[in-house]
Amino acid sequence: MKKRIFIGVVLLVVVFGALASLLSAAVVSGVSMDQLSRHLSEEARLIQQRIQGQEVLDALKGLATPSRVTYIQPDGKVLFDNQAEDIEENHMDRPEVRQALETGLGKAVRYSRTVKSLTVYLAVRLEDGSVLRLAAPERAARQIVSGIAPLIVFGMIILVLLSLPVIHYFSARLLRPLLSIDLEHPEDARVSEELLPLIRRIDAQNRQSAVQMAALAARQQELDALLGGMHEGFIALGGQDEVILVNASACAMLGTEKEMALGRRMPEINRSPAMLEVLEKLRTSGSAEGMLEKDGRSYFISASRLEDPRGAVMLFSDQTDKVQGEAMRKRFTGNVSHELRTPLTTILGYAEMLEKGMVKEEDLRQFYHLIHKESSRMLALVEDILRLSRLDEGYLNGKHEKVSLYETAKAACQSLELFASEKSVRLNFSGTEAFVLGDATLLGELCSNLIDNAIKYNKQNGSVRVSVNGGPQIVLIVEDTGIGIAPEHQPRVFERFYRTDSSRSKATGGTGLGLSIVKHAAEYHHGKITLKSRVGEGTAITVVFPAYQEDA
Repeated sequence: MKKRIFIGVVLLVVVFGALASLLSAAVVSGVSMDQLSRHLSEEARLIQQRIQGQEVLDALKGLATPSRVTYIQPDGKVLFDNQAEDIEENHMDRPEVRQALETGLGKAVRYSRTVKSLTVYLAVRLEDGSVLRLAAPERAARQIVSGIAPLIVFGMIILVLLSLPVIHYFSARLLRPLLSIDLEHPEDARVSEELLPLIRRIDAQNRQSAVQMAALAARQQELDALLGGMHEGFIALGGQDEVILVNASACAMLGTEKEMALGRRMPEINRSPAMLEVLEKLRTSGSAEGMLEKDGRSYFISASRLEDPRGAVMLFSDQTDKVQGEAMRKRFTGNVSHELRTPLTTILGYAEMLEKGMVKEEDLRQFYHLIHKESSRMLALVEDILRLSRLDEGYLNGKHEKVSLYETAKAACQSLELFASEKSVRLNFSGTEAFVLGDATLLGELCSNLIDNAIKYNKQNGSVRVSVNGGPQIVLIVEDTGIGIAPEHQPRVFERFYRTDSSRSKATGGTGLGLSIVKHAAEYHHGKITLKSRVGEGTAITVVFPAYQEDA
């Protein structure tokens, strides 16, 4: 408001200054014309004095003057003109000439065809009845006005500049009472009587707004506490499926932010087929359910349409663990059933043959060996399943003590030296002393499983290199020159019962759970596993553990 008042008054000053300047220019123009006329009169008087007692034409020919001088006979014939030659046109019709012949003095301002400009004329009748006429172009007056025009413009600028602080002062003084009003406490303001109704109105509105804002804040706090404390995602939609309310859990599930979600239509936030299907069912039937898959997680969606006000609500619940657990249980049950059925079927078949006396005496030892082998394989499978079950439950009986990973890996190598020798594989161990916080038995199983796999899936006359290095982080590396793992199998080798080559794995006596136990054991010790492998060249598995801290 202050700015508008200031600008308005400045414009008013500029307008009036411009009008005053134009008026001044008009006055100066009139005065200039009058001065020009007086100048011509004075010049005519001087010329009259000069030609007294002389021949008029001779006196005029030697005259030096910027004005146009014309000598005209009483019949209108031009005898002399200092700015034109051989003027044959009769000048009796010139108004200043006629007036001079009648009254002795004539004046006129008109356009001159001879000099082609607006001209001021002054004509004087001489004693012999002839007429002496002087003329000066009107641009001389304009030049005077042009000469003072910069002064007028400069004066107007000075006027505006000088008026600025005055305008600023008075506008500030005018608005000071309004600006001094504290909108939170208007009753404390000292204002003129004219502003008292405004003060009372503001005070009344403040009281009403305070009551309404307190009620809204209380409701908002309740709503924020309710929605913020929900683990489930909550979204309220308007009539056009635009988001009008959303909690943090829903934003995290949909991978967006609250500020970006509010006001946008739901398909703009998530255009997955599952979401679009839920919204379509919601429009047609008033309620809908669906399962949304996003970033590897599964969210159950439950939506209901509201009639008053028109809109809908959507609830999202994270069912990832449930879905994955069910899938894992199905796979695990199927795999366990399959893995146990094979050795049991073999044992049952051999036992039947022995029971019915279908085996020759010399083959009995071989049959007993096969039954023992399959029984041992089944027992190893059951033991691995029990280990995994304990690890899934958090390995509650596990220890947290200082363990030398160097000695643990070295002991695992020593226990598998005979197995490596039978497989014609060279087993090398190196490293430095390194300690981790954990369970010695579980770390031993981790090392044994990695080394055992490296020996089993190696080549004839291949090698296995095991190293342990200490430092800020403890690094265990088991590297072999074996058959390697194809890139498409590498992400899944740590899954339970996953085999890259089922027939070869069974031939080596593996249960398919070794690397899964390694993965769970590493997680128990906060370790990270990386695998690098090339088919036909070998595999290197690295496990990085946090180093043991004395104050841990």
